[in-house]
Amino acid sequence: MLVGRRSRGFTLIELVTVITIMAILAAIAAPSFSAFIANQRIRNVSFDLMAAITLARSQAVTRNGNVSLRKVGTDWDGGWKVSNDTLTFQNQEAYKNLSITDSAGLSAITYGKDGRPVTASTKFTIAPSAAVSGVSSRCISIGLSGVPSSNTGAC
Repeated sequence: MLVGRRSRGFTLIELVTVITIMAILAAIAAPSFSAFIANQRIRNVSFDLMAAITLARSQAVTRNGNVSLRKVGTDWDGGWKVSNDTLTFQNQEAYKNLSITDSAGLSAITYGKDGRPVTASTKFTIAPSAAVSGVSSRCISIGLSGVPSSNTGAC
């Protein structure tokens, strides 16, 4: 007596249907995913800048002298470095497709030995170079005490 064989696996029609549904879902999710990546990138850059500001402040107190956060090039998005007259504590390379501006137009933020900024207080705005739907800028403020704070949105 011959027993019928059962086939295992998927048919070609089932496989094509699943691939088509996956492609449609990926096409729907792609725009929101690119906005998510842009928002995370802005957030990471703002944390990098806050860390550099905090490093400059703490080194000024530790070394009992002036320490500066200086922009590299003409704009802050070209990178920055934290240094005193003799030592460099951090170098940050340029960021692409981002705009980092400060409200006071400073080329450097200098902290004194007491941890307070010697230069005027300022606010940094971090945003994409070109407007992207669903992407918000971030604002980093440096008050009179020298402690940085970060907020979502324009300064």
